[in-house]
Amino acid sequence: MRMRRKKLIAVLLCTEIVLSFAGCSKKKDPVSESKLSKNAPATVSEESSDQKDPSDTSAKAPSESTSESTAAPTATPLPSATPIPSVTPRAASYFGEFQPYVISDVMKDYLGEENVQDYYNFCEAVLAEKDSFPCHSFEGYSDAYYLLSRSFFPYGYDAVCCPEESDFKDGVAKIRYKETKEWRQQHYNELKEATEKIVSEVFREEYSDFEKMIALYQYFANNYVYDYDMNHVVDGYREVYLPLMKKTGVCNEFSGAYAFLLHQVGVEVDFANGNINEGSIGHRWNIVRLDGEYYFVDTTWALSSKSLRYFLMDTDQRTQNGTEFSEGIDYTDAPVYDENNLQITSRKYSELWDALSFEVDYDHDLIRYSVLNDEGKVVEKEFHY
Repeated sequence: MRMRRKKLIAVLLCTEIVLSFAGCSKKKDPVSESKLSKNAPATVSEESSDQKDPSDTSAKAPSESTSESTAAPTATPLPSATPIPSVTPRAASYFGEFQPYVISDVMKDYLGEENVQDYYNFCEAVLAEKDSFPCHSFEGYSDAYYLLSRSFFPYGYDAVCCPEESDFKDGVAKIRYKETKEWRQQHYNELKEATEKIVSEVFREEYSDFEKMIALYQYFANNYVYDYDMNHVVDGYREVYLPLMKKTGVCNEFSGAYAFLLHQVGVEVDFANGNINEGSIGHRWNIVRLDGEYYFVDTTWALSSKSLRYFLMDTDQRTQNGTEFSEGIDYTDAPVYDENNLQITSRKYSELWDALSFEVDYDHDLIRYSVLNDEGKVVEKEFHY
């Protein structure tokens, strides 16, 4: 496992470079008690690589490839550490409370207790502006930063420099921060306010997991635009920050933001990757679990769309009968799915994939949608969930 994860970090870095520079193309159809969390919030900005589907008539886009604060460690063996919660950090909080870091159960199981402990210690130390934290290994530090923070702890990914092997010694990991403390404080406050704003606008506490997924999918489609210029950094914002702050991004950013926001309200989300057109273009989207079944969700290709073509897909729908992702789907950001040879086969929601437009009636647990019948006429239908 140790050798596999070292390779994984290298693959993850290469994947990020490919997705950043080649771009994943867009198909259009879509805590703790820390110093930072105590400070007054700053003003939030009002705003935040894949190929066009040949069957899609919308505009095309370019391609894109707990709690207590951890004391500063001073000695070996490992100093006392933040206890691992028995559930994800968000699950112990009330609905709508901002969670600066999250993690999926799948990734917890994959990484193991020690590395998950290192991740929690890293998050708590960064939130408390500490210079170091107790850590079992450099591998644990690398996983915490590269594999998890990119989407599950976006503030930490932006606030901290990439870890180097020299940053770890004798059970202690050194943290090197970016920018000034004032910049980091504002950056944290902006993420917190933007996240809370979206959560309050999109979700109701009584929503089921299905309703949370479709509500956020529709929000992305209606409010976000694809970053055709592939800037990747806009006004200092990148990764998950871009959609939240500037309402733009590419597949890396949209899939990360979709996961981070759903974890805020207790929904498990991970990631899948693939190459379009025989490896020329990389793409990233989400895996969700609903009623014991796994599904794919692609918010990037759903942008500006009124359809549900990319919502709760099985593998066949995702691969478009072999015309896309012909080299297969990989799980660089959630490798346990690769190891278990995940096959997504449930077609429970397949009738929704042909919807031209839809409206969710949350009070009556149904979706009203329109489709073309065999005669080419638009007909209205209902789907009870």
